[in-house]
Amino acid sequence: MTKREIKITRAVLDYLHGLDYGQATETVIHVNAFGPDFGPPPPSAAELGAVLRNCDAGHWIAGVPGRFGGRMKWNITDAGEAVRLELEA
Repeated sequence: MTKREIKITRAVLDYLHGLDYGQATETVIHVNAFGPDFGPPPPSAAELGAVLRNCDAGHWIAGVPGRFGGRMKWNITDAGEAVRLELEA
């Protein structure tokens, strides 16, 4: 992963961690995970999508289709919590 991908991954995992195992759609993550601490430029939708696919492939996040509209809702897994702590170091 590039430094930027790591930074985006850390922000996503931190945001999902803050939901206390709650779920969020990609759009909600994109709007809320990248605050002023992230710095410019914010990630594009394509960058976020790539990071979510990578996190899903690593089983760091788990997605479930929403009941209405079928949009995926993501939450952090125990493996994701471990990676999140490693990325902070």
